[in-house]
This record gives sequence, C-alpha cells and structure tokens, in this order.
Amino acid sequence: MRTRIRRWQVVATSGVGVLSVVASLLGLFRPGHYLDAPAFRPQLFAQDVTMLVVGVPALAIGLWFTVQGSHRGRFVWLGALAYMTYMWASIGLQVAFNQFFLGYVALFCLSVFTFVGGVVTTDADEVAETLVGDLPKRLYAGFLLFVAAGLAFLWLSELVPATLAGTTPRLVEEVGPQAMASHFIDLSIVVPALGLSSLWLWQGRPWGYVLAGVGVVFGAVLAPTLTLGTFLLATGGAVTVSFVSLAFTVVPALVAAALAVTYVTALPSNSGSEGVGEVGGRA
Repeated sequence: MRTRIRRWQVVATSGVGVLSVVASLLGLFRPGHYLDAPAFRPQLFAQDVTMLVVGVPALAIGLWFTVQGSHRGRFVWLGALAYMTYMWASIGLQVAFNQFFLGYVALFCLSVFTFVGGVVTTDADEVAETLVGDLPKRLYAGFLLFVAAGLAFLWLSELVPATLAGTTPRLVEEVGPQAMASHFIDLSIVVPALGLSSLWLWQGRPWGYVLAGVGVVFGAVLAPTLTLGTFLLATGGAVTVSFVSLAFTVVPALVAAALAVTYVTALPSNSGSEGVGEVGGRA
C-alpha cells in the first residue's frame, strides 16, 4: 500500500499482543480469576485458549508482514485487530469485576484506536484497483448481507418477544445480565458494519473492498472462538443452545474463513517498499 504502517501502530499492536497473553494466562491459570456464574465460565476459558492459540499469533503474523510492506499482511493485521477489539469489548463488558479490569480497559482502548487508525490509513483506491476483476464482489456482498441479516434475526428473535411481553430473555435467566453484552455489540456495531460493507461492495465503492476484506478476515480469526465456545455451552447442559443458533454461529464463521483465504491470496504479496513510516513516506 502507498500508505505505510506507522510506528505508533506497531507499538500499540505489540502492547495488545503482550497484554492479551497476560490476560488469557491469568484467566486460565489464576485460581478465582473469573467470578462469573459457573455456566458462563467454560466460554471464558474457551476465549482464553483461542486468544492464545489463534488471536495473538494472527495479530503477530499480520503485524510482522505489514511492517515488511505486505499487502496481504495488512489485512491479516486489520482483521486480527478487529477480532481483538470485539473480544476485549465483549470480555470487558461480560466478566464480573476482577483485578484485571483496568487491563481489559487498556486492551479495548489500544485495539479500537489502532484498528480505526489502520483502516483509515489504508489506500482504498489501490485495494479496489488490485481486486476488481479478481474478487467475486457479489458473492462477498451477498455473504456479508446474509450474516448481517441472520445475526440481527437471531438476536432480535430473543429480544423482541421478551420486550413485548415484559419478560426476561431465557439466556439472561440462565447466565445472568452480562449475557446481553454480545447482543448489544453485535446489533449496534457488527450488524450495521457488515450491512454497510455489503452495500458499498455491491456498488463497487473502494471502501467496500477494504471493509469486506477486514470483515471476512475478522470472521476467520473469530471462527475457532465461536466454534469452541458454542460447543462448550451446548454440551454443558446449563445453557440452552438451539440448533438454529448453533448452526448460524458456527457455519458463517467457517465460510468467512474460506472467503478470507480467497481474499488475501487475491492481493499482491508485497508492495516492494519499506513498511514502517508515515503517510507520504516520512519517517
């Protein structure tokens, strides 16, 4: 890309990686770290495991190749940052207060600002020029729209009846009020973002190509977390997980992983220039 990664983004991304390792190790090995309901803890442990095995390595690999000037590495980096933003927002809002609370605040803050900075400094015109004709934009746009609409229907089918009846959603009764954190984040940020990405890509706008790439890589990195977490909830017996919820949670994430591979391989491997600097090439 003509716009290179900036030094502050390298430092902030490194901080996210280190703090993520610390947070996950505390969750897995520090006795009494999670004070949440027993039914909810397996999902937290699953998030810690996949953060260490998938999330942090994806972030590190993406950062390394972005610094080398790799087009492909940049989208792995951005997708991993989107994953970090989503996960640490969810965890920070979901878990009961513990001694690492300020660490969750720092993780979300670093992730979201680095992610936004990375997206807005991406050369959207160059990305679009590279992918036009090679990327099946209608397939990607249709998939993003399907996920946005399906996710909205999945959560609203629980929330609307409970709202109209003046009752509590079943998930809240089984897990606790923190169960609504994912619903809130998905409906307020993820669904609109995917919908806008789909629209812009269908229209052939340059930013549609950028956001679509970030979206599918984000889904690919998130796939193991969703799969493992949903499996543990479904088999634990304490939380009711319908077949529809199970299928829609896991299958789109796996499809996103396949689309992410296609997207990344459609990009040129390297820009042929140094990867760290400022806009316009200043050090």
